[in-house]
Amino acid sequence: MHDKSKLVIIGDGFAAAVTAIHLLRKGIAADSFTIIGPGPLGKGHAYGCESPSFRLNVREDLPIVFSDDPLHFARWAKTNIDDSEAKTSAGNFYRRADFGRYVSELVAAEVGFDQIQRIPSKVSRLNQVHDGLWRLDTTDGHCIHSERVIIATGNSPPTWPCAIKAGPGEHAASRLIENPWTGQYLAAIGAEEHVVLLGGGLTALDAIYALATQGHRGPITIVGPRSVFPPTQAQWTRQKQPNWPEKLSPAKLLRFMRQYLPSAPTTSSEWQCAWEELRPNLNTIWQQLTPHQRQILFKRLGWAWSLYRFRASPQTIKAYEQLRANHQVQFAVGRAKQVECSEGAIMVQLNNGQGIQADRIVNCTGVGRDVFLDRLVADSIALPDPLGHAVGVNTKLNVIKPNLQAWNNLWMLGPATMGSLGDVIAASAISKQAEELALQIASLD
Repeated sequence: MHDKSKLVIIGDGFAAAVTAIHLLRKGIAADSFTIIGPGPLGKGHAYGCESPSFRLNVREDLPIVFSDDPLHFARWAKTNIDDSEAKTSAGNFYRRADFGRYVSELVAAEVGFDQIQRIPSKVSRLNQVHDGLWRLDTTDGHCIHSERVIIATGNSPPTWPCAIKAGPGEHAASRLIENPWTGQYLAAIGAEEHVVLLGGGLTALDAIYALATQGHRGPITIVGPRSVFPPTQAQWTRQKQPNWPEKLSPAKLLRFMRQYLPSAPTTSSEWQCAWEELRPNLNTIWQQLTPHQRQILFKRLGWAWSLYRFRASPQTIKAYEQLRANHQVQFAVGRAKQVECSEGAIMVQLNNGQGIQADRIVNCTGVGRDVFLDRLVADSIALPDPLGHAVGVNTKLNVIKPNLQAWNNLWMLGPATMGSLGDVIAASAISKQAEELALQIASLD
């Protein structure tokens, strides 16, 4: 089947939904564009949760979809969410599923939304054909030609960070959880089971909080390079602008950040205020660095950035501390080298030689590759970003060709632009990209 469209959005999660919202609000005709994605629009991996225990790790005033109405979600939540557990001293931290419902309702309420063509499939390949048109082939054999394409595929689904050696049968399939983000695996876990979590970030904390909520009594082992979790969110506000030095190298940047941050606990409002004051300028600084300098900075700062940038909701940290007080939680410092699974047992082998036997292993590392983006590089459509995680884009979100020129009718937004543009993970940063891109595309017509 062959169709034509003026514009195609690839994706079905948050990035795709806010892009559609802002295109419609900038006057792009709904019947002129198509959205290709297999799931319900607006939820994706981040918000398509089945578990009510998975919460946003930011308070209600921070997920901003509309720059001219930053408290839109906070108002919506007050009248549309019944969640007695959301309130904390640091603000309201709502369920991720409820934020997904908010986004889905937002896009469905836009005038003209029902006229957008939806193709419930995944794009497997993108190529240029005659007259500058793009040909998009989908996994179910669909083919569509489009004048313009926006890649909004969001976070890649997690894949195992190590080798999996599993025998036949249902034992491995039910006890090795590769993608934990929906939370559907939780109901099958017995209260006395030994659960091993690969990775020590927010996804592991989600699992711990959910297990605590359902009364888990068995041991939980966290496998990670460090025996520390991200700190809990405090009630921070940005109070001043840092006086950044000029001509920053990675070493000079790190030195300035260390000097700016106070010698207070990372869980304190004082420390988190200072950290958040640094963040608004970091993307601009990142974009001014050479690709080699970005690689150096990511290598030196990447682990600390992941630790302190992604702070946890107070609810998840409270659950973790309760389980730790019960001596149920322990860290195993190292990295998973191989998981061996047979009908009788599961064993994870670490790179330090340690072996841990478990009843269930959950991949909480967040490690994943976007096969579609890798295909763009392999087909010489795009250049890898400086970190080799996705494809490169310029500051206007145009995808970069291998010859370093930019496509004028192919854009990408969302988390995959991090290597090119910096910290583009939060909902508000993705929404800002979508708003600016919609304005840009509207000006082309």
